[in-house]
Amino acid sequence: MKLQLPIRTSTIRLTGKKKVNPAEVLFLKADVNYTEVFLQGGETLIVSKTLKELEKHFTPFDFFRTHKSFMVNLNHVVGYQIHEGLIVKLEEQYNVNLSRRRKEDFLKSFHNFPRKIDLCY
Repeated sequence: MKLQLPIRTSTIRLTGKKKVNPAEVLFLKADVNYTEVFLQGGETLIVSKTLKELEKHFTPFDFFRTHKSFMVNLNHVVGYQIHEGLIVKLEEQYNVNLSRRRKEDFLKSFHNFPRKIDLCY
């Protein structure tokens, strides 16, 4: 039996008629049974799905779960801070938490991910 990989589409259906292009998503933030989707340009969508449900759809598009409450798009990560707190720095001045247990996996993913600028703090 052959393992079938997920099909990479240009949009992800969030709920009902709400669709989003994963390239435009900066990060996702969990809020109990809801998830806030932060888009480029400052727009925010609130979706009535948990981050765990959405994680399955976003992982094939270079997203990384940094914390139980956050999932970031590696294409929009500009750096990180590991001293005085674990923080991932994103475009548009956003900072999200990085779990100490996921720190090593994040650092491997971050340093192996092709990017234009590689800034570490």
